[in-house]
Amino acid sequence: MATTVPVPLTTLTVGAHDFGPAAVADTTTSTLLVIDRTVTNGFNAQPATTQASIQVMQSGDGGATWKLEAAAGIIGGQYTDPHTGLPYAQSSVAVSLDPGTSRQVKATVVVSGASVAVSGSLTIT
Repeated sequence: MATTVPVPLTTLTVGAHDFGPAAVADTTTSTLLVIDRTVTNGFNAQPATTQASIQVMQSGDGGATWKLEAAAGIIGGQYTDPHTGLPYAQSSVAVSLDPGTSRQVKATVVVSGASVAVSGSLTIT
């Protein structure tokens, strides 16, 4: 069964922002972090100087320490999908998790340049 950690509609200031953590079942193997670029004052409405790193972090010791599992960069502005001709509506990163017990996962969004509105989710399956 999937677990979802919401990234509620909010305006993030410059710096790091965590969403979660969520406990991970021993059988869970992957995550998908999705950020909606189209929200009002979101990445599609920002200049290229507004950027973020969206990150999936995993803890194997119940949250005492954290390891970066995957990250992707987001740049402000509208970028066109060459397959559809439409602006990208979301940015995402997916990763397989390290096996183990007492695991937790969280999403981290590190903003630079200027404040930006975000909304999305971290789905753990």
